[in-house]
Amino acid sequence: MGVLGADGSDTAGTEREGVTKFHLRYTRDAPLAAARLATLQGWRQILFDLGLIGQEATDSGLIGFGNVSERFDAGQKGQERFLITATQTGHKAVLTAKDYSLVTGWDLAANRIDAEGPSPPSSESLTHAIFYASLVDVRYVFHGHSPEIWSCADALGLPSTARDAPYGTPEIAREVQALLALPDCRAAGLVVMGGHRNGVISFAARAEDAGDILIRTLARARGFAPTPKTSP
Repeated sequence: MGVLGADGSDTAGTEREGVTKFHLRYTRDAPLAAARLATLQGWRQILFDLGLIGQEATDSGLIGFGNVSERFDAGQKGQERFLITATQTGHKAVLTAKDYSLVTGWDLAANRIDAEGPSPPSSESLTHAIFYASLVDVRYVFHGHSPEIWSCADALGLPSTARDAPYGTPEIAREVQALLALPDCRAAGLVVMGGHRNGVISFAARAEDAGDILIRTLARARGFAPTPKTSP
């Protein structure tokens, strides 16, 4: 078992995805069977194809973004174990079973994640944990990047975390926890990460609903985009 932890941002001051900010107690283990990952794999591929998961150029180079997770103990109240894509996988067009991790426990006060599997979990694992702990009916959490949704959050009336709460930290986890206590936020099924540029998270009991919420919100956001001028 090892303990990992890091913090950082790029030279432009923009929050970098993929930088682990919590204390990680990680045990390397064999990957789960591909069949157990099939639903998560399918939706991760769709979100990648739509550009909601991928990589972007920054002053520090190409940085991957986006991750998906699934509650591992479906129907068992009080269980917070969940499968999540591994850290530094956003840039990969296709994942394998070795690109997933199982989060087995967490402690918000101690800023700690416990995990096992072939690879360490996503740097957003602490935020995902809050969704599963706060809403027992939630089985899927999808995190993507959408400049359109993020910039139109107010116009769309979307719940958003504070701009000064950076990604992957207890601060943003507490912000999400507070939002999920609000009926309107639970009904929306989507949270905008105000302190994490372009970051958005959808959540639902079914994978198709979590995906649909994200895609429909993207369509609404694109409706606010300026109409291109046409030549006479």
